[in-house]
Amino acid sequence: MTDTVLVTGANGFLGNHIVRILLQRKYRVIAMVRPGSDIRGLKGMDCTIRRGELHNPGDIRPPVMESDYVIHCASMTSPNSTDLNLYKKANLASTELLVKACREHNIRRFVLVSTANCFTNGTLDKPGNENSGFMPWLRYSGYAYSKHLAQEYVLQKSREENFPGIVVAPTFLVGPYDMKPSSGALLLYAVKNRILFCPKGGKSFVDVRAVAIATANALTMGRTGECYLLSGVNLDYRTYFRKTGQITGRRKRMIPLPGQLENLFGIACRIFPHQRIRLLKTHMRMLSLDNYFSNAKAKEELHMPDTDIDEAIKNSVSWFAGEGYLKK
Repeated sequence: MTDTVLVTGANGFLGNHIVRILLQRKYRVIAMVRPGSDIRGLKGMDCTIRRGELHNPGDIRPPVMESDYVIHCASMTSPNSTDLNLYKKANLASTELLVKACREHNIRRFVLVSTANCFTNGTLDKPGNENSGFMPWLRYSGYAYSKHLAQEYVLQKSREENFPGIVVAPTFLVGPYDMKPSSGALLLYAVKNRILFCPKGGKSFVDVRAVAIATANALTMGRTGECYLLSGVNLDYRTYFRKTGQITGRRKRMIPLPGQLENLFGIACRIFPHQRIRLLKTHMRMLSLDNYFSNAKAKEELHMPDTDIDEAIKNSVSWFAGEGYLKK
């Protein structure tokens, strides 16, 4: 008998890649999306689409009852709101309701897609890992803090009530089918502009398909009650921008962003303690960090593939071009 996997946020950048991997592995997939949301990313896929709100128990229970596994990929990711309650409703309350429904219907495993922002970053020589804690200053990021709370909730239920929950935490995704676009906005910025303002920090860039494979593997691999960082290649922004220029054949001029900008926002926060200024300061601090992580644990226990960052950029650029995103 075919096992069924419920994937929330299935129409998103990562979600639609997860659905593709699951269908290749002959799972039956229930793709849960919000009412009225864009489902172009699921076009042509043999999955059952269910529309519903994740804060509504009546919308959650029926698809959970039909499923053997749940991958909770849906999330409010916008970096622009200062209202933590909005993020808590979208990212924490939905997780709590799904966990409750999964416990009632004896789901075999619940996979929460979290974020690397729930961990402390490292350097190129010593990248961050799953043993590092949440960075307190990210409490001013509604997205990061709400995801941290959701992650801790799942881990607590696993520890105290033997709930079959596992957490995967991707870094910065690169690849095709980024409809919004979300993380692809950075690549589009790098491709479409000749002059690039370059922050001093960096990120761990990871092929979205490698993340999708590791997430699907987490249904049967890995240990419940554990977190797995799904990272790729650690690069500073200058190197990433240079790669996009080399791959597209477009020369770039890079202008470094002054490190003093973060200090200016810090001074502004003390003079004008407004949430919007705090949010901007948080964003500037993130851009200035060497935001690097290790995927050693995920490679060993979830058999996560390596990221070929040049290939990921090529595939992403090709898809954006085909979809008309690069037209002037």
